Amino acid sequence: MNLRFKLTLYISFLLLIVIIGVSYNIFIAQKKFLTQQFSENRERTFKSFISMCNEAAKVKDDLQVYKAVSLVVSIYKPSAVYAGYVNSNNVSMYVSRDNNKNIDSEFKRRIQKSSIDFSEKYTSLSGERICEFVAPLFADGINNGTFIVGFSQDEMQRQINKGISTMTYQIKVVSTIAMLLAILLANFLGYTFAKPLKLLTDASEQIAKGNLDIEIKLNRKDEIGILSTTFNNMAKQIKELDSMKDSFVSSVSHELRSPLSAIDGYCDLLIDGVQKDYSKEQQLKGLQIIKQATIRLTNFINNILDLAKIKANKLEIKKTKTDMQSLVIEIVSLFQPLAIQQHKAIDYVIMDKIPLVEIDAEKIKQVITNLVSNAMKFTKENGKIIIKIFPFSPGYGDNYIEVFVQDDGIGIPKHQVDLVFEKFYQVQEGEFKRPKGTGLGLTIVFEMIKMHKGYVWAESDLGKGTTFKFVLPK
Repeated sequence: MNLRFKLTLYISFLLLIVIIGVSYNIFIAQKKFLTQQFSENRERTFKSFISMCNEAAKVKDDLQVYKAVSLVVSIYKPSAVYAGYVNSNNVSMYVSRDNNKNIDSEFKRRIQKSSIDFSEKYTSLSGERICEFVAPLFADGINNGTFIVGFSQDEMQRQINKGISTMTYQIKVVSTIAMLLAILLANFLGYTFAKPLKLLTDASEQIAKGNLDIEIKLNRKDEIGILSTTFNNMAKQIKELDSMKDSFVSSVSHELRSPLSAIDGYCDLLIDGVQKDYSKEQQLKGLQIIKQATIRLTNFINNILDLAKIKANKLEIKKTKTDMQSLVIEIVSLFQPLAIQQHKAIDYVIMDKIPLVEIDAEKIKQVITNLVSNAMKFTKENGKIIIKIFPFSPGYGDNYIEVFVQDDGIGIPKHQVDLVFEKFYQVQEGEFKRPKGTGLGLTIVFEMIKMHKGYVWAESDLGKGTTFKFVLPK
């Protein structure tokens, strides 16, 4: 059973219950209304004829009284079964609906004088239910006679039933039309909901099969429209992640292959050197290259392990009071030989009164090292890298120190500045088309600064260099 059919079935069932409930309430209300209306009409009729008879009785015009009595039966036949009048001298008049002597004898006996108003329901000898109204006629406190009318309850019920039958037919017609419209509406609603969900399902299957160039086009502003937009964004992110994964795999392959190839090659060279008696300078050079390759591999593996620990919340931060000036000088000294080798300059600027900061010195050293390594990678020959430390942060206030790592390299495009801290992301525009590194260094920087309750960001102009800044609480 598909979703569209289910929605159509459920909505139709709910609407059917509503239609039945409304129809039943209308039926009960209309039946009550008809019964009340017939009863009120009967009472109004009786009162109007009492008034006519009373006027005639005042002038003792028995002919007019008789006409009024006859008029009741003739106008309201068959509802009016009989009518009668008894004057002050006990002279009675009687008119019946059927002119049946056997029945009239029963009703004639009921034409009797009374001094009070009352009504009475009874069943005649023929089995007909009668509602009899009796009213004395008074003028100036004198009883001028009594007016009696017998109405058929069965006839009134037949008229009510007739009205109810007509009403029931109309309700059935309207309910049938309403139900058909409800089914059409339910089917339309089912289609409206099921179609976009079907599109989402098909698109999900396409993504599962590896087709990441998928987009759902739904011009809707409701929750389903929001869902489709979210899905498209998710598909786009999956595609970007897949691209970054491919780039990461390529970078990892390069990061592993290059140092391993160097180690393998120079190990062979050293082995041959033992047999061919290479000079100490040649062997030393080989060992140095092997050492550099080993350090590169170690740093690469440490980055991956650190990121895994960070994501698993297992990386420990051991804070101590640290002199940031000494830490920066140590890093600059470490990179000085490499900078000279690559014909680049590295320097530092430290403002006065830099306080001791409670940090994990090794982690922050790794942060600055990653930033400097990144700057060295993208700085052109004869370029310059500067590390600056300020005792306060212009943006975050006096409770933070601020550290800059500034270069005059190729820069970062504006639309990529906020993406450089994402895992595996690498800037691939400008002079360096091929990715260098794994794209993990800046991610580790971001996570470690975050663990120190600090903030890190980048500012860059394409072609003019980049400045990475971070703040640490004092």
